[in-house]
Parts: sequence; structure tokens; C-alpha cells
Amino acid sequence: MNKLSKIALKYNLGKVLEYELLNGSQNFVYKVVTDKDTYVIKEYTKDAIGNYYYLNKRKEQIRISKILKDKGIDTVIPLSYNNKYFLLFQNKYYLIYNFNKEQNKKMEEITLDNIRTLAKTQAKIHKLNIKSKLPCSYKHIEIDIDKQLKIAKKVNLKLYNKINDNKDIIVDMVSKCNKYTKCVKNNLCISHNDYKLLNILWKDNEIILIDFDATGLANPTSCLCESAFTFSKDKNKINYENYKTYLESYMTECKTELFLESLYAAVNGKLQWLCYMFSKNHLKHNNYIEGTISMIDELVLYHSNILKFNKIYEDIKK
Repeated sequence: MNKLSKIALKYNLGKVLEYELLNGSQNFVYKVVTDKDTYVIKEYTKDAIGNYYYLNKRKEQIRISKILKDKGIDTVIPLSYNNKYFLLFQNKYYLIYNFNKEQNKKMEEITLDNIRTLAKTQAKIHKLNIKSKLPCSYKHIEIDIDKQLKIAKKVNLKLYNKINDNKDIIVDMVSKCNKYTKCVKNNLCISHNDYKLLNILWKDNEIILIDFDATGLANPTSCLCESAFTFSKDKNKINYENYKTYLESYMTECKTELFLESLYAAVNGKLQWLCYMFSKNHLKHNNYIEGTISMIDELVLYHSNILKFNKIYEDIKK
């Protein structure tokens, strides 16, 4: 009997008929069909919940998702057992959800009405005065580019060339991100912090938010900059109409400040993820290598458009 069958038996979910591994980044997410119903079971790695600090942080993130639901922002809440959401099984923590039939959308399916919905929903979250002890999402970024080049040279030629060809951009982004992050940390609010299509389900033109594992305190304008980029990026190009529509829709609901500074601070999360990928490349695992290359491509695209993004913002303000 595998672990999913044992979990299903322990929590009275029924007999497992079939299961599949869904897309996930650090953790494992399974769709599990039983003779009773269909569920989503999320398994947390030791990196994600390694001690009580991280467990309590995850509990607070679920509390935030419940508050958002009460405030009219649809979210998916895990099932509780004896008033507990996080279930300890064989030294790992799990969340169990009822399977939601609504689906994600791909970027090519997103309309301008969808863009407006995404922007206004984000603005609504930012306007809520939710008190929380969640930590600030921004960190000081340190990347020893020469060290990473030495590692990459031993690991993968494509990786080495990607880092070497874009080392000046990476260094510049780290420097400006650290400089301007200090400016935006004075104004923080609750933010989903992983606001992307993978974490959004659609019901017509209404959205349901899932996966609150990155939720924390962040600057609203910086979040706006990151999301406008996310929902205007199609492969390795920018849809400027999407970008402008996103900004306009958000700005009808929320004020913005220090936009250019926020543009640079907005890459803090991407650079944190790049640092994580860099830390794993010595393992020579293709997922980390390709993840590093993909994130560098994203940073390069963002870097090449910063002045354009700022001009779009200034034109809207006129």
C-alpha cells in the first residue's frame, strides 16, 4: 500500500482508485480519485516545513486565505481534521483539499477582461487592512557571479554560457534591487506573492485563488509591477496592451508610489529563486539547470523593458 492509499485510509477518504502528480515547484501535489470523491493532497518537503516556525507560518497563511474568502475574494481552503489542517504522516506534513473542477488558463487564453479582473482582485487584497505577523517578503540578495560561473563550468556548458552572457545584467539587477528594496519596505501590506496563472482557477471571468505558501508582507506597488509583468509575458515577449490594461485597472482601485523604484524591487522574489537554483546546480540535476536558465531569461526580459514599463506608467498618470 503506497503513502496516498495509507493517508486515504487514515482520514476516511475512501479506497484510492487512481492518482496523478500535478505540477508543483518545491512540494508534491497529487490529484487522488477514490471510491468516495476526488481530492488534492499536498505533501510538504522538509525544506518547506522543517520546524515549528515554518509550520506556524503555514498556519498563518491559511488564516489569511480564510479572511480573504470572508471578504469576498474566493479562495480554496483545505479540509480540517480535529480542527487541524496540517496532517503529520510518516514525518511529513500534508494538506488535503476537495478537488475543484474549475481550471487554470494558459496565457494565450487570457483576455483583456481577464486582465482587468486579475488587477482589480489584486488591488482589493492590497486595500484590506489585515493584521499579520507574517515576515516581510524581501531579502538582501547576494550572488557571487564568479563562483556560479565556476560551478556552471563543471556542470553544464549551456548553463555556463547563459550565466556568462548575462552576468552584467544579473549583477546590475542585484545591485539596484538591493538599493530600491530599502525604499519600498516602508509601506507593506498582505500579498499573495505568487500571483500567477498556475495559482488561479477560473469560473467564467471570476477567479479562485489557490496556494498561499508564499503569502507575506510586501509593497503593493512592487507587487503591481511584478504582476503586470507576469500577466503580460507570453513566452519571451511582452504584450504591452496587457501591461497597460493591468496598470490602468489596478490604479482605478489603489494608489501607487515610487513606481520606478518598485520596478527594481519587484525582482526580489525572482532573485531569491535564482539564488535557490544556484545553490542546487552542483547536484547536476536537469530541473535545476533548466530552472536557472529560465529564470535568467525572465530577468533579462524584465531588465530590457524596465524603462518601457515606467513610460507606460507615466503616460497613464498624465
